[in-house]
Amino acid sequence: MKITDVLTPDMTLCNLPGASKKRVLENLSAFITQQLGGDTEQTDQLFHSLVARERLGSTGIGEGVAIPHCRASGFRRIHGCLIKLEKPIDFDAQDDKPVDLIFALVVPEEKNDEHLATLARIAALMQDDDSRQSLRQCSNNEELYATATKLERSS
Repeated sequence: MKITDVLTPDMTLCNLPGASKKRVLENLSAFITQQLGGDTEQTDQLFHSLVARERLGSTGIGEGVAIPHCRASGFRRIHGCLIKLEKPIDFDAQDDKPVDLIFALVVPEEKNDEHLATLARIAALMQDDDSRQSLRQCSNNEELYATATKLERSS
């Protein structure tokens, strides 16, 4: 599954605020459910699912990147959300470096194989130094989305 199969321009956000991992996950949950037409209950459910996944082990993969992901009911397909944070934050990453790039995934309960394939694709893209640098240079939502899709096409 390609990144462009799960990521849309509306689900790309440059300069999301948040001073902590918890606050970023709250803001991320609110942004995702707002973009998908959800309500406060769905925002809370998504936030709690993301936090529960983080308790199993940080999704901070290193080099300033996190890939928070969770399974959630009420979704028909996998949704991705690419975020460049306003300021890097501690995310309990494997290398202890602060995180400023986040690619979140919300996955329907029954999409396990697609979930793993998409995670692998995102991780491969985000582990490339040039890709991370290109994403960090983006200054608005449209540029961030265009850069992500361009990087995927060139990989």
